Amino acid sequence: ATTGSFVADGFWNISLAAIKGEVAKGRRTLVTIQFGHNDMKIAPPESMGTNLTSMVKQIKALGAEPVLVTSLTRRSFNANGTVADTLGPWADETILISKQQGTHLLDLHATSIKYVEAIGPDAAHVLNRLPDDNTHLNVNGTTVFGRCVRYNVLDDMTN
Repeated sequence: ATTGSFVADGFWNISLAAIKGEVAKGRRTLVTIQFGHNDMKIAPPESMGTNLTSMVKQIKALGAEPVLVTSLTRRSFNANGTVADTLGPWADETILISKQQGTHLLDLHATSIKYVEAIGPDAAHVLNRLPDDNTHLNVNGTTVFGRCVRYNVLDDMTN
């Protein structure tokens, strides 16, 4: 989904109802929001940023805490072994909105680039769902990058 289609298709309203229910129970409610891969296909980063800003404001209005998560890098590499970073502008926009709105931020984009560059293209592609799919993950990939999110959470919550 994109930030726009998530709203247009009704999933945002379903999410808001669930958030409202959790807040009503008196629970600290953290809401993770991650977009970019699909927004990148249809609109400039600023469009996604406008939608993220609206989402953040709505979550805060319900009494919950938004947590913006930058996109996981695609595992596409340049000849020199560095990541061919096509998602950077969308990750940067997420970071900008986090700063502007004073939200928690998990920079999975930077963490995942550092990780896949350290292990190299061959090892990084072992995490692909399909051999030529540098975006989606297999079970091992979800474990690896799930741990990256976990450690980002610990860093964010202790700083």
